[in-house]
Amino acid sequence: MNKTTLLEGPVRGTMLRFALPIMLSMVTTRLYSMVDAMIVGLCLDADALAAVSSAYSVLTIFLFVSGGMELGGSLLAAAARPGSTPGEMSRLTWNILAVDLGAAVLMLAGGLWGMRDLLVLINTPQEILEPAALYGIICLAGLPCMMLYDLARQLVIGCGESKVPLYAVIATSALNIVLDLLLVGPLGVAGAAAATSIAQAAGCVFMLRYLRRTLLVERFRLRQLDWRLFGEIMGLSVPNMLQQAGGTAVVIVRQALLGPLGVAAIAGFSSAGKLSSLLLVPVYGLMQSLVVFIAQNRAAGQPDRAEEGVRSARVLLLGYTALVVALCALASRSLIGLFTTDQEAIFCGALLLSRECWTFPVANLRHLQEARLRGRKKMTLYLASSTAALTSNILACLALVPRVGFPGFYLATYISTPLGLLFSTALVRLSNRESIDTGARAA
Repeated sequence: MNKTTLLEGPVRGTMLRFALPIMLSMVTTRLYSMVDAMIVGLCLDADALAAVSSAYSVLTIFLFVSGGMELGGSLLAAAARPGSTPGEMSRLTWNILAVDLGAAVLMLAGGLWGMRDLLVLINTPQEILEPAALYGIICLAGLPCMMLYDLARQLVIGCGESKVPLYAVIATSALNIVLDLLLVGPLGVAGAAAATSIAQAAGCVFMLRYLRRTLLVERFRLRQLDWRLFGEIMGLSVPNMLQQAGGTAVVIVRQALLGPLGVAAIAGFSSAGKLSSLLLVPVYGLMQSLVVFIAQNRAAGQPDRAEEGVRSARVLLLGYTALVVALCALASRSLIGLFTTDQEAIFCGALLLSRECWTFPVANLRHLQEARLRGRKKMTLYLASSTAALTSNILACLALVPRVGFPGFYLATYISTPLGLLFSTALVRLSNRESIDTGARAA
């Protein structure tokens, strides 16, 4: 893996070459998720689609640790890569993997014990409770492999290599879809869950073998585990975990508010969420590449190049978001119809998608500001920004949905999204002043 890929050459071209495979990886993952929902919704029925949606809402409780480790590990690898020897990178990688595996085992135990109770807690309708619990338990069985697979991909990306993770995602997604087609018919939602777990295990084996040939130049020894590295890993990962937990809280609150609205509302909401996530994945991929770009260039003493990357990313971000808004506003019913033939579910999903899409440009600019904070390793400020946006959305949903019903979900975004951008911008300015003050004291 080339250490200097992101540190030289034209900024926009360098960023695009690095970002495109990341975007394609995320698009492929979300596309698989969408195809998975289509297979379940069209081969089975709306009840099955709602059961998978409810189970996934609970699974996010256990996935926030994985997401935090991925983002923290990628940022740590990006900051360490320019100035570390192969041996130092190997020890750092072994430590990150060990922490991740330990967390996976704990999360697996907790999930198997509490899955059904959590589904009841979020008001899962009785008629879909059993298939939702079965789906969740089977997915949890593959949690350790999934966490190691996702973390390994992010470590490689943090070191400046984005093509190999793309190949892994394409292969595992294709395997997942083939297994879905083979298993969903005879096994129902259990087949969809089994397909996911098997594909994630295959991806885990591939990525760990790749790490063994590249970053892991030293064999694992217990003495390589270092409490000082553990502290550094957790210092970057915990804020990301808390941010992921906040996102999980939003999902759980929304799912609990959806329960009384019926199965059609759950299926429509799930379809709209999967579609908007798919369409906005290139934005998330661009932001992830920007974080790595900023971290590596600042570690190499090139802050001006890092800021030039921010400006280039902003232009790309706004251009793409405008296309997404137009598509969602004009073709929402046709897009939701890809997931289900239930007319009530289509109505709910199209309503949410066509109204919520107008907040996408503002939300994506907030993601840009938060990427700047993460790239500078200002994790406390990043956590404050993310927490404020998520909290305002939860409070708005709790205030509006019981009063106005399903439209309360998109009305809540009209309140929380601009507040989130204002707060994140203020935190970036605070970070800029801190950097100026630090430079003045050093001079």
